Amino acid sequence: MSVHAPNCPPKGHESREITGSCTGSPLARHVLGRESNNSVLIRLLSINIWDLPIPLPGFDRRRRRQHLLEHLTASDADLVLFQEAFLPDFKGQLASSLPKHQPDDYLTHKRRQFFLSMDGSGGLATFSRLGLRLSKYVPFRFWRGMRPDERVGRKGCLWTELHTPAGAVLIGNVHLYAGAGPANARARSMQTRHLLHQLDEFPRMPTIIAGDFNMAIEYERTLSGPTGFDLMREAGFTEIAAGVTGSIATMSRVNNRFARYNPFPKPERRLTQVFYRGEGLRIAEPPSLCFREPAVSDHFGLQTTISVG
Repeated sequence: MSVHAPNCPPKGHESREITGSCTGSPLARHVLGRESNNSVLIRLLSINIWDLPIPLPGFDRRRRRQHLLEHLTASDADLVLFQEAFLPDFKGQLASSLPKHQPDDYLTHKRRQFFLSMDGSGGLATFSRLGLRLSKYVPFRFWRGMRPDERVGRKGCLWTELHTPAGAVLIGNVHLYAGAGPANARARSMQTRHLLHQLDEFPRMPTIIAGDFNMAIEYERTLSGPTGFDLMREAGFTEIAAGVTGSIATMSRVNNRFARYNPFPKPERRLTQVFYRGEGLRIAEPPSLCFREPAVSDHFGLQTTISVG
């Protein structure tokens, strides 16, 4: 059975359309032949790469970047989601290491924050072997009392529409407020509400929202009101491993020396979450850690395979 790559969207369809060639995933072609005429497997990888505007001393950013690019060159991921890719020049190097992937159209956007040259999408970047059409970055709202580093980072969600032979899938690449304790959990709840309000602006379709949620279900508590996990569940989303950390702690002081930058002890936690909602989406392969040896960030990467159709 012959399988063709998904069609590129027509030029001029809308102002945010991404141009460039669309390349079908080898994994997608394999699964189409094995399962059915309409289902496709997408191997998703998400990682916070810790590429801060001002690097912390003693954590060897140059070598970490080199190892990251080597990992990416060898990766078989169809969909790659980066968080904390704050520097525009390094985003170009990420693109060069993923030559068969199509980037979101914020790849070359820049902004100036005080004396810092930063990217234009809150450190978020999305690359896909399958065709991308829509590309929209929406930062979260500021509020009184918000920490200065969070203001500078302009965290939010980068939405892209992924075109597969089984139909369109909306992808949200997200990064939420950092920090432990009920006050920071409440901030993440506010941002999760904003995230779901953003989602309401798009046509209803199968949706995957993944990235650094900065929350672990074992420890996320607010003094009152729902947590981000509660809100996602109420909105009909399922997390790929029910939010549980188990053996897939993406933030591990035990196994990752870069996660020890904070002198205060913290438990092993999975801060990268992958939520999905919609007909035809299911987990085809359970999540696992990646980019561990050598580590390239204070986070390990998380990868999983999702069946569409």
